[in-house]
Amino acid sequence: MVSRRTKAVAEFGLALLTALWMVSMRRLLRSSDDESYEPTPLSPGGLAVGGAWGAGQVWAYDRDSWKVRTRRRRALVVSLLGIAVERRLLPRTESFRYSLGLGRVLGVLGYRAWYGLLRPLPGDE
Repeated sequence: MVSRRTKAVAEFGLALLTALWMVSMRRLLRSSDDESYEPTPLSPGGLAVGGAWGAGQVWAYDRDSWKVRTRRRRALVVSLLGIAVERRLLPRTESFRYSLGLGRVLGVLGYRAWYGLLRPLPGDE
């Protein structure tokens, strides 16, 4: 069985690779000569909401809030509710949606750097 810390380090690595990929794609599009492929502008609100959302998800998982780590069905229900909230309440502009995704990745990256790499994971083992 894989330890929670190993999963956290793997999650950090995956978030790092995803963030690097997203940033490199933006740079590639920006350096392109074709003007029809302008990268969407970043939304500060989308980055903030996404960062809080991403960090909040791993925070809830680490602390087993609402039993999302120990009960898979409950984790599925919480994820589906999150998707419903995102679709109903958040703006649907391309800029906001991209920024929300990037913010989520950065939120997970920051949280996993603090809890997982630099400090031990919270919650009982």
